[in-house]
Amino acid sequence: MRAITTAFDRLAARPYLILPALALDLFLWFGPHLNLAAVFSALASSMASPASGPPELATQISLAKDLLTDFGSRFNLFSALSSFPIGVPSLMAATMPKISPAGEPGMIPLSDPVTILLLWAALTAAGLGLASVYHAAVAKAASPASAVARPWGLWWKVLAMAALTYVGMGIIILVSLLAASAVTLITPFLGTGVAFLGFTLLFWLTVYLIFTPHGLVRYRLGLIPSMRESVRIVRRDFFAVVGLLATLTLLSWITGLVWELPPAASWFSALAVLGHAFVSAMLLVASYVFYVGRREALVESGRPAPALDDSTADRREARGA
Repeated sequence: MRAITTAFDRLAARPYLILPALALDLFLWFGPHLNLAAVFSALASSMASPASGPPELATQISLAKDLLTDFGSRFNLFSALSSFPIGVPSLMAATMPKISPAGEPGMIPLSDPVTILLLWAALTAAGLGLASVYHAAVAKAASPASAVARPWGLWWKVLAMAALTYVGMGIIILVSLLAASAVTLITPFLGTGVAFLGFTLLFWLTVYLIFTPHGLVRYRLGLIPSMRESVRIVRRDFFAVVGLLATLTLLSWITGLVWELPPAASWFSALAVLGHAFVSAMLLVASYVFYVGRREALVESGRPAPALDDSTADRREARGA
């Protein structure tokens, strides 16, 4: 809670930090949409109900077709600018509205798989570049007296982190599904358990590596040292880290329910966009304040840590965490 209150104070003194998220949401709301309705409609058309199947199966397939068609009509490939695993937070990337107070946005239909893949890769890379600038500014707000990574050099590290994340997640999910399919042939119940174990592994990897971007940005570490240090911090302060993540997730979820109340066609949604930009920036600043404090405690405990800037300023800033 001290990290969150410190983050609120530092963000209130630097309100310009909400501008990246605000600008991205306004673009996704009022700007043109890269629409994939044709792709999702073709996918829905390929789902045929078996002639001899139970009526419940036919109902479920019909519902799945309707969901795919509706999602395809709303999907905007520009939402990839709010990139994964780190990115500029965006309310409109999650809700993907089909209309704005100014009317329906311009639609740019896409259907060629190669074009879609190349555009997704380009937009994701651009989103990671925006995220590098955004996180550098947030980390500077969390530690005003210390240097942080330069956005251009940070971008390449973030790209490497994203590539490793995608490859690692793909391998774990693929192996889990293959193992679950093989076990299901023997015992269906055990197959579900194997798939659950795979996703549990992903969850705990996320928890232990959650501070990897913070090491890249705040202390200008390499990718592997940042990952190792994140694991050290989580192992040393496990319950405090879980408490922080649970609190940030709960605050994000509760406020998200409020931001989704106004309809996309109403100008009241502008207040939701503004509130989302502020709260998202505050929670991110809080994570950096917490990280600085816990890392400084790790250094003072005698554990090895690859510090690249003076720790005197860190001791002063760590008092907020």
